[in-house]
Amino acid sequence: MDELTLLRSLRDDVAEPSAERLAPAFAKLENAMHEAAPKRTTRAPRRRHPIRWAAAGLSVAAAAAAVIVVGGVLAPPHPETASAAAIVLRETAKEALADPDPVAGPGQYLKLEARYLVGEGEGTGTTEQERIRMTDLYVPANLDDEWVQIFHGGGLGTTVRRGPAGAYPNFTGPSQAEQLREILAIPTGSGAETLAFFDAQYQGGSTSREEDDWKRITDVLDAYPLPALLRARLFEALALIPGTTSTPGVANLDGRIGVAIGRSEPNRGDSRREIIIDPDTGQLIGMREMPQGESGPQRVSTISTTVVDAVP
Repeated sequence: MDELTLLRSLRDDVAEPSAERLAPAFAKLENAMHEAAPKRTTRAPRRRHPIRWAAAGLSVAAAAAAVIVVGGVLAPPHPETASAAAIVLRETAKEALADPDPVAGPGQYLKLEARYLVGEGEGTGTTEQERIRMTDLYVPANLDDEWVQIFHGGGLGTTVRRGPAGAYPNFTGPSQAEQLREILAIPTGSGAETLAFFDAQYQGGSTSREEDDWKRITDVLDAYPLPALLRARLFEALALIPGTTSTPGVANLDGRIGVAIGRSEPNRGDSRREIIIDPDTGQLIGMREMPQGESGPQRVSTISTTVVDAVP
């Protein structure tokens, strides 16, 4: 793999309008685009690149709005305004609804793969290759059947966990099947309804409601394979959170180019978390993160999924 070069981040000082002020303009723009857009034609299914899981405790992270070179591709350093981010998210939501989701049939599994580069201080190894870790999750078509989770890479060897419904030995808390069923029950009537669901759960655990909503929504996107409707509503919900901005031309860990959608938290030293999406397919293809006080992306990932007939 080409060396991942992390350069210094550039802050975006653009004053961002509130979601309430932008709402009328968004409505007019969406109506105009709908009237002007040609009718969609049937197209071949695209390769899907969705999500992985949260219960592993190894959350794939994101990075700040920074200059980043991956595979020789330079990502622009300046995030766009909140309105541009909202447009990207709304259009991506439409693409998510337009493309078919991969479906595991009886006896099959969705294999979710995540490859992520951790910061130099997060474990063993100092070279880039030693800091790349991988996780595979096999989600059975029948959620009550055996789940398999594999951790490997990063000089840490290989760890395998197995258990019915994703309840592994010594696993505490709800099983992964229970977690996924709770996620699938999130309201999807509209992006506003989905955001209201998360906002109603705020208990002051973050520096702001906006940071809390953003983190919990992106955690869900980074958790399990999600149906297109729920994924689309989560994108629309993110578009409504004040401070959301976009950065086009950003590469994930494997060099695949997408749009980074993120939010800097002013109450936490402008630490920033981003999802990287493919706006042409409506898929999440990676994440980036830059904690408070750091000078460049500390974590960057790639996320993909396939349907398989068996587990290792």
